[in-house]
Amino acid sequence: MPELRAHASRRLRPVRPLVVDSLEVSHGRVTAVTQLSFAVEPGRIHGVLGPNGCGKTSTLRAVVGLLRAQAGSIAVNGVEQPAISARAQVAYVPDEPDGLAELCPGELFALMRALYRADPGYEARAHTLVHAFDFTACLRTRLDALSHGRRRVASMIAAFALARPLVVVDEATAALDPEAVVVLRDVLRALAQRGAGVLVATQDLGFAERICDDVVLLSSGRSVAAGTVAEICGGLPLEQAFLRAVGSQARIQEARRELVAL
Repeated sequence: MPELRAHASRRLRPVRPLVVDSLEVSHGRVTAVTQLSFAVEPGRIHGVLGPNGCGKTSTLRAVVGLLRAQAGSIAVNGVEQPAISARAQVAYVPDEPDGLAELCPGELFALMRALYRADPGYEARAHTLVHAFDFTACLRTRLDALSHGRRRVASMIAAFALARPLVVVDEATAALDPEAVVVLRDVLRALAQRGAGVLVATQDLGFAERICDDVVLLSSGRSVAAGTVAEICGGLPLEQAFLRAVGSQARIQEARRELVAL
């Protein structure tokens, strides 16, 4: 029976960790994101790329339920934001970890486990991540005594150990040292291999080119290109493809010629 086979196919198809449809986000009278649509598939890493002020953080904050969309929809693991049950499906690492400064990382991990009612594997995953990031010496140090990069690592460990269907990391490599960037790259790949959808916002095009399966390029709050990295690049390095997509390549080349001539 074709109808029954089609119904079974729909039922067995995995739920997408994230579907963003015609998203619009504003800050007062300023529109930060407009008509943005993309989806994050299970087991894939999706990058949101663009310069400062292009709408990356506004997009991610809307995805995790910290900003209310003025239009469009966001579904997390099949549940529409801003439902509490949608937020519970997300492991979020902000670009600027703040709050709870009086806690040490070990206390932060315990708090996250309790707040998110994490499964019994949380402690084992956190232990593995602590070892991977070489973070053991920081576990009993107050968060406000750690460097920005070390605080970000603490935030990453606390979030990644939750093993949620959607992992969201804003400004992925910001403030991290080179070793931590390499560890982050491998950890995100491992999370995707476990079946999570991973969404990262970054200005680090080299990092994005190494790790992302799919990307959306933002300029002034709009998508100027979207697809797999191979589709976006078309044989070019991602840096060149990005500059071409946002219209910056000619301006940069002109400035170079003028500076050489001056």
